[in-house]
Amino acid sequence: MPLARARCRACTLPLGDPPPTTLPVPCMRCGVVNQVRVLADGQPQDLDPAFPASRLMAWMAAARVAMASGTPGVALGACGACGTPLLVSSRQALLLPCPHCGETVHGEAGDIVVDQWTEPWARVEGSDLNVEYRLAVLEDRTGLSAGCAACGATTPATDPSSRCAQCGAVTWVQRSEGRVQLGVRVDGIRDGKPFKMLVPIVQGEGMLRGDALHGPTRGSGKSYLGATGIGCAVALAATVFVVLAVWLAVHFTHH
Repeated sequence: MPLARARCRACTLPLGDPPPTTLPVPCMRCGVVNQVRVLADGQPQDLDPAFPASRLMAWMAAARVAMASGTPGVALGACGACGTPLLVSSRQALLLPCPHCGETVHGEAGDIVVDQWTEPWARVEGSDLNVEYRLAVLEDRTGLSAGCAACGATTPATDPSSRCAQCGAVTWVQRSEGRVQLGVRVDGIRDGKPFKMLVPIVQGEGMLRGDALHGPTRGSGKSYLGATGIGCAVALAATVFVVLAVWLAVHFTHH
């Protein structure tokens, strides 16, 4: 069954047709202004989502810092110069004209643009390993929670606080539909058996790094659920505040 295409309210033709609108988006890391092409249906055009593991680890690190600081914004793609996620505030007003009649789709970026945070993915393969890593957006109203992006502590969706009780990092960010959180989904085959997990970003980074550099070890699924996963999260969390301070120093203030 074909997917329904968004259509212009004025001329009824598909909003996803070319030409796209070009938006200048400066990279918050290197300062290069990227020209991002966005179709009127909100879909950015220029991101190839198939990442190598090393690039996805860098993307996850940026997501971890953005989530922990409460400034994940809306990712429109990756910087062509350094690969850093290109972000605009979820509250930034945008106008996307219909490619056929010019009628504008207008609203806040968080409502009308397809967020690219969760698009990139990487697959790691070995003799008894075939897993896919991908960032996920979780809504507290669904009852799902990955955990604190910075330290890996649990963050119940029912907790009215939006900060981690353990390290103080932001755990939930308010969007128009409610609070959201970034986590990491790991899905595939490990040790020859089906494997599926939802983990905090800091733990997902460690798992991806271990799989990419060393491959799986026997009992790895159990270890990630137990002490190894927690230990990995704690070890990596020790660096998040240093990185966060650097990012905030360059005015990483998008929401």
